[in-house]
Amino acid sequence: MKTSMKKTAASLTGSLALSVFSMAIASPVWSACTYTVTNNWGSGFTAEIKVTNNTNQTVNNWSVSWQEANASVTNAWNATLSGANPYTATGLSWNATLAPNASASFGFQANGTAGAPKVNGSLCGVATTSSAPSSVAQSSVVSSVSSSIASSSSSRAASSTATTSTLVIQEEQTGFCRVDGIATENTNSGYTGNGYTNSNNVQGAAIVWAVNAATSSRHTLTFRFANGGTSNRNGSLLINGGSNGNYTLQLPATGSWTNWQSASIEIDLVQGNNLLQLTALTADGLANIDSLTIVGGTTSAGVCATNASSSSSVKSSSSATTSSVASSIGSARMLTLDGNPAASWLTKSRTKWNASRADIVASYQQSNGGWPKNLDYNTVGSGSGGNESGTIDNGATITEMVYLAEVYKNGNNTKYRDAVRRAANFLVSSQYSTGALPQFYPLKGGYSDHATFNDNGMAYALTVLDFAANKRAPFDTDVFSDADRARFKTAVTKGTDFILKAQWKQNGVLTAWCAQHGATDYLPKKARAYELESLSGSESVGVLAFLMTQPQTVDIERAVRAGVAWFNSPRTYLEGYTYDSSLAATNPIVPKAGSKMWYRFYDLNTNRGFFSDRDGSKFYDITQMSLERRTGYSWGGSYGTSIISFAQKVGYL
Repeated sequence: MKTSMKKTAASLTGSLALSVFSMAIASPVWSACTYTVTNNWGSGFTAEIKVTNNTNQTVNNWSVSWQEANASVTNAWNATLSGANPYTATGLSWNATLAPNASASFGFQANGTAGAPKVNGSLCGVATTSSAPSSVAQSSVVSSVSSSIASSSSSRAASSTATTSTLVIQEEQTGFCRVDGIATENTNSGYTGNGYTNSNNVQGAAIVWAVNAATSSRHTLTFRFANGGTSNRNGSLLINGGSNGNYTLQLPATGSWTNWQSASIEIDLVQGNNLLQLTALTADGLANIDSLTIVGGTTSAGVCATNASSSSSVKSSSSATTSSVASSIGSARMLTLDGNPAASWLTKSRTKWNASRADIVASYQQSNGGWPKNLDYNTVGSGSGGNESGTIDNGATITEMVYLAEVYKNGNNTKYRDAVRRAANFLVSSQYSTGALPQFYPLKGGYSDHATFNDNGMAYALTVLDFAANKRAPFDTDVFSDADRARFKTAVTKGTDFILKAQWKQNGVLTAWCAQHGATDYLPKKARAYELESLSGSESVGVLAFLMTQPQTVDIERAVRAGVAWFNSPRTYLEGYTYDSSLAATNPIVPKAGSKMWYRFYDLNTNRGFFSDRDGSKFYDITQMSLERRTGYSWGGSYGTSIISFAQKVGYL
């Protein structure tokens, strides 16, 4: 008998086709089979199968085949899953070899009712639950395989069992942070839970999860996915922004969008909170992701709003990042302002005019605290104030406010301080209860009463108030009181809330903003006859830039990443073209190698760039519109370049 068993062991060592469990059924002394239900929610469950090599020889490349009576397996971890009831699990590189008395475990998720599985036609054991003591659960299962080895197997199991945690995160559950695309879609069948996550079909589209690990240790991630395309849709997997790992996840074609398969990868999690970001490496985007399963040491759903960890190793690497990219405020990180288009505009505004022109600038301030627009203070004479509506159009009021704050900072003349205070009060007073800022105040009626992102009005006004609220230069003086700064913070919060609610969705996917939105209904609005309801390739840059000055909460980061993905999509820009206004009399859209051009306006539903005339007619060929409008308006430009560059700098692309 011993000779016979040694031959069998030798055959197993050299063959991938044989199964450890087939030996267990034929000769129970060779291995012990344990089956434990680790989580059961009625309509589905997760379970673990463990095999122990009871021989005195090493077993290489083990495989297990089993059949479920009343369930269908959806994905597995710590093993490669194949087949469809019967299923086959094969070991991974790190657990494929079993030394004498060593064990290997793998887990799986299934829809249906948990029960005792059949391994090569024989029962592995009675299904147990993780709520029972592990020693009782395992010994009862082992005894059903062979009573002759129950005692020794159960004692080995009790002494060698390590704590293993299984965490399953599905779309829009705790631990699911965001996606550049549709968080929950259910068009294609075969998914688990409420649906699956469908990211945008563009390189750089990302999905982010948060996982909290009790200790720093090795874990296996298993992604259940479907790829109905014809090529791989692989992703880059960053752990904590790459500080704790940078991996490539293979997501091959599965034949159809209803054919779900599993892809597993071994990664290291650090103790504390971990952010896992899967980013598309191809222009087709990622595969559809149904669920993420994490197996290893004890884990739980993490916190999405921060990538900080309690691990000292992460703290040291994050602190290096803080100085150049991001810092942490509360539970949400702050991005650097260096290179942010909104912050760059504000910096330039500090010295917009020579300091000697300060009296001229102040003389045009209206009684309500605002300024009229389009004044060249380098050439005009002194003004006499007035009672006209002030405006934030074309940078009016906010540019003067920043400039005079700089003059006051350098000279302490209180008349400039008072002018800055009146300007700030003008901005706060003009704000709707929804957070919207109109183009003119007091209101004049018509389209100017809408929330105006036109020419970056609202976005840059909120940026100015935010700098003032946080005492950033040039407002780092006694120009405002603590009570003033508290008012500004409230105004910025309200304005941010409006922006998030106004972001336009195409088929459930967040995109960009119109140049004007209804102050109370948040919807895109037309302005002049040739400024139709649309997505703005110009103004959306300023909106994103402002949002990137704010603490990157889950909602803000989701909005920013979606907006950046919209700009970065080949469906949005023209590759190899530029907009040359000097050629507007013929066709200003001309080829230029290495350039990208974005349209000023895009159709809200089709994302198609268009042009429009004074009678409101829409054109998709700029040469077909009137010469007057073609030469009298800017219809395109390199708008997205600055925000894409900044997004790359802060790790959003």
